[in-house]
Amino acid sequence: MDLFDQQIIPLPLCDDRVSEIVFWPNWLNQKAADQLLETAIAETPWRKDVINIMGKQIPIPRLQNWFGDPNTSYTYSRIRLQAVAFPQWMETLRIDVETETGKPFNRALVNYYRNGKDSVDWHADDEASLGFEPLIASVSVGAERIFQLRHNLSQERVKINLPHGSLLLMGAGVQEHWQHSVAKVKQLEDPRVNFTFRYMA
Repeated sequence: MDLFDQQIIPLPLCDDRVSEIVFWPNWLNQKAADQLLETAIAETPWRKDVINIMGKQIPIPRLQNWFGDPNTSYTYSRIRLQAVAFPQWMETLRIDVETETGKPFNRALVNYYRNGKDSVDWHADDEASLGFEPLIASVSVGAERIFQLRHNLSQERVKINLPHGSLLLMGAGVQEHWQHSVAKVKQLEDPRVNFTFRYMA
């Protein structure tokens, strides 16, 4: 890949600390991205989870699953996800992400946005189980969606278009000081799959 495709996006934290997002908009070529999207949709054991809000069970507006050591689990918003072992095709992707970023990853949350009605609300991947200042590497295939970030104190916002085959690395401190989201998109019928790789001890 041409190094000019790599973009560095600085993000202020607090007390003059600065982190960054490293972004590869064309990390996978068209053929590889198409194949990954097709394989992920067909072969991932998708879960339809719900969250409890004011005593009501609300379906999460996307499908998901958690991958890693099958003896471990991940809990967020009171949803416990028992880990599924990485299938070989996803293990290959994990290794490729490690090679590109130079960072270790041994878990992945995978989300399937079936169309523009699926989304993820403002949140940070800051659960204690992810450790101190976790790094998150995100691979996106399928429909291009807008990834939004919002600073916890200043409310400053950053928007990044995530094209088919892109890779994005959120640096140390981002989860503590920023939230992120992917909003709904009217009249969008095309699917998107997103792999968010993390490291857990």
